[in-house]
Amino acid sequence: MAAGTATGTWPSEYPTTAQLSSNMTNPRHPPSSDEPSLDELGGRISKARYEAGLEKTAAELEALEKGAGADLGAAWRISIEIVVALVVCTAIGWALDYWFGTKPWLMLLFLFLGGAAGINNAVRTALRMDARAMEALEAQKQKPKS
Repeated sequence: MAAGTATGTWPSEYPTTAQLSSNMTNPRHPPSSDEPSLDELGGRISKARYEAGLEKTAAELEALEKGAGADLGAAWRISIEIVVALVVCTAIGWALDYWFGTKPWLMLLFLFLGGAAGINNAVRTALRMDARAMEALEAQKQKPKS
């Protein structure tokens, strides 16, 4: 048996739980000068992240958030335009069917025309957004880094 284990005593080279807890919770006992403070540690972490290219500036974070919101808004706009095109064209077809007495043929025809118009509009909108994104990417590549 090891010394001190039979009697249940703690070896003297290790601090007791009371000593450890008093050092951690006692505000009068400042940490030793060789221990880095949390501010120093945070600064070192930030510096390492910046040097590794992981740290984003506030402007970069704001641009990322704005871009995500703009993309979500564009997606909603496209989906709403498709639904509106379907509803409007179906209503026009239904009205023409009612007027000419050709139920349901004109409504079905205009339903498909509305779907085609909505998809065509969505594709055109997506191509415009892609062209703007490519222009912004080219402008960013040509902008000198400082």
